[in-house]
Parts: sequence; C-alpha cells; structure tokens
Amino acid sequence: MAVALLGGFITVANAQDRRGRDRDDEFGPATAQQVANADRRLNQIYQRRIADARADDRNDRRGRGWYSQEASLRESERAWITHRDAECRYLTQQDVGTRNYSALVRGCLVEQIDDRTEELREAEQVLAAR
Repeated sequence: MAVALLGGFITVANAQDRRGRDRDDEFGPATAQQVANADRRLNQIYQRRIADARADDRNDRRGRGWYSQEASLRESERAWITHRDAECRYLTQQDVGTRNYSALVRGCLVEQIDDRTEELREAEQVLAAR
C-alpha cells in the first residue's frame, strides 16, 4: 500500500482497499471523531502488543545480541508516527488552503491509523503462532 501512496494522490474508479470497500480516492474527508475512534482502536491493539512484548522479554533473555521486544515496538511506533505525519502532509499538500483541507488530512490519518492497526493485528497473530 505504501508504494501506491508514494505514487501520489491517484484517483482510481471502483478501486477497493484491503478491507473491500469501494473507493474513488485513496482516502476521503473525515471528522475529528473518526480520527479519535481510529486512534482508540489502534491504542487497544498497541497496548496488547506492549503487554505481550513485556511478557516475552521477561521469559526470553537470550544473552549476547538479545534485544527487548518492548523497546523495539516502542521505537517502531515512534518511527511510524513520524512516517504517518509526513505521508499525510505529502498526500494532502496539493489541497493546502482549500476549505476541505483539514478534513482530508483527518481522512489520511484515519487511513494510516487503520492500516497500522491491521499491521499490528497481523503481527500479533504471527508472533502468537511461534
């Protein structure tokens, strides 16, 4: 998905995102409440992943070369937030100064947050299977 986003703000008729919704654009306008809801969902899965990482860290100190899963997840999340903000600035740059700009930025944030939530859910499943 990131490669498609790097290609710019491309309109594709009847395109579907990974959740199967029909989309005319990469993202549409969103409200502050939609951003808050997406953040809440992400925070729930993130807190589960942090708890799992802490438990794994307690049980899995392997000595030389070992690193903390919790520290790695926190570092990853900080990097993702930086990427998310930069990506949304990039994708909405052409709309700066328009009446709909803030709503489009929020729409981008919701899309990015939903994608990250899905990534963390997938990671949760992969790590649980080990």
